[in-house]
Amino acid sequence: MTRLRGVGWDHERCRGPMLAAAARWRELCGDEIAWDFRPLASFNDQPVTELAASYDLIVIDHPFVGTAAATRCLAPLDELVAAETLALLDADTVGPSHASYGYCGRQWAVATDAACQVAAARDDLLPVLPQTWDDVLALAQQEPGRMAMPLDPTDAICSLLTLCAARGSALGEDSAVDEDAVAYLSELVPNLHPDSFGFNPPRLLDRMSTSDEIAYVPLVFGYTNYSRSGRPERRLRFLDLPTPGSVLGGAGLAVSAGASDPMAAAAFAGWVAGAEAQREVVFPSGGQPASRTVWRDPAADALAGGFFSGTLDTIEAAHVRPRDPWWPAFQARGGKLLTAGLREGKAPGAIAHGLAALRREASTKHGLTL
Repeated sequence: MTRLRGVGWDHERCRGPMLAAAARWRELCGDEIAWDFRPLASFNDQPVTELAASYDLIVIDHPFVGTAAATRCLAPLDELVAAETLALLDADTVGPSHASYGYCGRQWAVATDAACQVAAARDDLLPVLPQTWDDVLALAQQEPGRMAMPLDPTDAICSLLTLCAARGSALGEDSAVDEDAVAYLSELVPNLHPDSFGFNPPRLLDRMSTSDEIAYVPLVFGYTNYSRSGRPERRLRFLDLPTPGSVLGGAGLAVSAGASDPMAAAAFAGWVAGAEAQREVVFPSGGQPASRTVWRDPAADALAGGFFSGTLDTIEAAHVRPRDPWWPAFQARGGKLLTAGLREGKAPGAIAHGLAALRREASTKHGLTL
């Protein structure tokens, strides 16, 4: 019997499916996988190089694949998983989920979870929903405090990227930062719920589903856990954004370059990312599948409270964050600079110029591409 160690992120959306998948995998082939789970903030920002020495399987965020390629801390899955299997996964995953883990001609992870920034609403509190970004701003100004956003640094920088994409610009293309996108955030933020700077997505969605303080969220990574039938709390509705270009989230499963049994680890990764395991194990265990087969399944959509049909258009047109080695450092520092500037009411131009300077510094230190 092969024994492997895996690390995921500490939320029911990851814990449930990974533990259930490990149990099913042991039934199928006898291999044992022991899982540890780290906080969401660590999933967003902790370098994958720090985990590769201790674990065989690592749940990662796609912006880290540039670092993986540069350091070779992960094993290229195209050397461990059959090309036909990877092609099937690519064809079945929603949006650019599978492709986001490809870099420099290698596949560094397989998509096991798919998400992007969408809108969230309490229909009982807000019967008429905004349809445009101008509508969002008008609603926030009309009812201050009834709208919220997760504005911890990682989510703030992701929201800026989504707003940049809505305007046809992409922060990763050059060192410039769209000042108008920053200005929109600067105008919106003073009218948001006062706890927004302390929210990450789960904290915000927890508050939204257990109290009547928050009626609408214009940008948040979607979680089926909060829209599913059978929840004791208020169910939330998740909706497409007004424009394409939402920032892609989700998670991928990677194999450490130092895995004790790389083939066994890769076999599990390829299986759990497949349509059958996504439908029969991942989704029923509280996971958020990357499989388009599940997203288009009417029964799964009904159980998820319309989450899949309500946000499919947005994820199919999602925007992949830069995956070059400079991005993780910029995401961490740039998010802090952005949130500090928004808190202090700094001029949008000053915030944009500060972000551009950080972008140049990060790319100089870490390199634009490999």
